[in-house]
Amino acid sequence: MRRTLLPELEPDLEAMLDSGLNARDIIITCEKKIEASFYPNPVPHPLGPPTVSGTTYTVDWALQQPTRVTRTLMDLTLQRFFADRVFTSAGGVTGGAVIYDVIQVNELYLTRDFEQIAPGTEFPILTSQRRAPQVATVEKWGGKFFMTVEARDRNDISVYTRQIRQLANTIVRKINQRAVDVLNAAITANSRTTTGNNWTTVVTTGSSASNATLWPGRDFARVTQIAEQEELGYVYDLWIMNPQEYFNLATIYGNFLNDLLASTGYDIFVTNRVTPGTAIVVATGQVGQMRVEQPLMTESWYEQETQRYWTQSSVRPLFFVDQPHAVMQVTGLAG
Repeated sequence: MRRTLLPELEPDLEAMLDSGLNARDIIITCEKKIEASFYPNPVPHPLGPPTVSGTTYTVDWALQQPTRVTRTLMDLTLQRFFADRVFTSAGGVTGGAVIYDVIQVNELYLTRDFEQIAPGTEFPILTSQRRAPQVATVEKWGGKFFMTVEARDRNDISVYTRQIRQLANTIVRKINQRAVDVLNAAITANSRTTTGNNWTTVVTTGSSASNATLWPGRDFARVTQIAEQEELGYVYDLWIMNPQEYFNLATIYGNFLNDLLASTGYDIFVTNRVTPGTAIVVATGQVGQMRVEQPLMTESWYEQETQRYWTQSSVRPLFFVDQPHAVMQVTGLAG
């Protein structure tokens, strides 16, 4: 680095030597004074090119990389996405719809049972019933936001990041809400509801402690019992509940909550999309299907009339429940 002595900092070398200082002290003294005379000259963003360092990016670069924006949205949404745990992914969609059959309990067996056959007699004709198929259609969801040219030029990355996160959160909320809506419709149509205990009134200790039949653990065991009695081969393993119910559950069991989950074979997902006072229990990946006609995609463009940069994301999924006995709703958890 080139250094220049300023006039007011020019040292008097003869006076320094006469005072008893050696050459090394003089160099150190001059060095400190010289360094103190330099100040950085910052270069604003419009004078430099967009840069990327690790996960750091500029607004201008992001506006020109819609594929990168999509990847960022996917990374953000994956953290709070539960629809893929409930529904299995069975590929794409052709023609904007899927025709499917709903499995019912009375369709597991033939309508005419096996019969004992005497020697030389004709075998009985076994008959069965078939239901009319159902149709699930593609739904298109999306949204957009804009950045002004001034915000881009000033590299206001905080505004852009906030809008990306809001867009990601909105996508998660919408897809999760649609998943719950489809589950609730199947629950109502197939009477898949059982009444549980009131978790808000459980007393854990003392002379008035609630007996075991009033604790949430009984509800967990009850759902497993229903699955076993129906003999359909489903294994319930995921409770989807409102934060209110999780709060009550965690308050009751404390450090022993993991013991409850381990002993009953369940996992928990907490979301505001589930109605307070209820919970939805599923056999993961067996309830139905979630197909995608168009995966999450992002496009961007510049609107010259208003000098705004637009970022737009959309997705075209569909959901359907073809195995309604793989889901159960528990009600009455808050009285």
